[in-house]
Amino acid sequence: MLMHVEKFPMTVERVRYVGAPPASWDWTTQNAACVNYIRDQGNCGSCWAFSATSAFNDLRCINKKDATHVFHSEQYVVSCDPIDQGCNGGYLNMVWYFLEKTGTTLDTCVPYTSGTTGVTGTCPTKCTNGSGAITLTKAAGTATNVCSSVTSIETALVTGPLTTGFTVYYDFELYTSGIYQHVWGPEMGGHAVEFVGYGTTNGTAFWKVKNSWGATWGEQGYFQILKGVDECGIEDECYLGSV
Repeated sequence: MLMHVEKFPMTVERVRYVGAPPASWDWTTQNAACVNYIRDQGNCGSCWAFSATSAFNDLRCINKKDATHVFHSEQYVVSCDPIDQGCNGGYLNMVWYFLEKTGTTLDTCVPYTSGTTGVTGTCPTKCTNGSGAITLTKAAGTATNVCSSVTSIETALVTGPLTTGFTVYYDFELYTSGIYQHVWGPEMGGHAVEFVGYGTTNGTAFWKVKNSWGATWGEQGYFQILKGVDECGIEDECYLGSV
């Protein structure tokens, strides 16, 4: 696994979600059939596409837009989004704009290849697997930046998984388990991931986060990170998509 330097998202106005969220939440146990899937972005700085597409898939399944969990194509997003930069990074809010205005197709139609080649690729006009014309599925509306407070994030997260970004330092690349907190090492770049839950262990609050570095990384593809102190900027900007 190689770390890619990726651009942080352009900031937009934050919305405050108000509610009384439970003390803990975990979509991987609340609805494992919809959420508990891990992908691998490979040798391409496409985390921005993976985090948004994963949340898009999860939200569609949770909201019964699809009968079962469906894998939509990260490759189509990587190759076709004209604003983001493919394997060179992207913006959290702009990828949701692309999903709203253009959408993406099924992974079976346009499978992911950039992780192997490290190349963004050209936008396909038909399914690359030879099955015919591309059919696109769109998000229902713009995504909302809910990172205005910890309670706002929690309240929104109970509605569905969120896309977020944070600064990766060298010690994060050595993460294996437990609650991550940056202690040492240089900054490696920005990384986009997916909030799927939160909780407390031995009095320490954490966010549960889905990564896109494969199921053998971290805690079966997930990690925990310190909650409530904006650790590595992970509470700066996060989006609840509309499906």
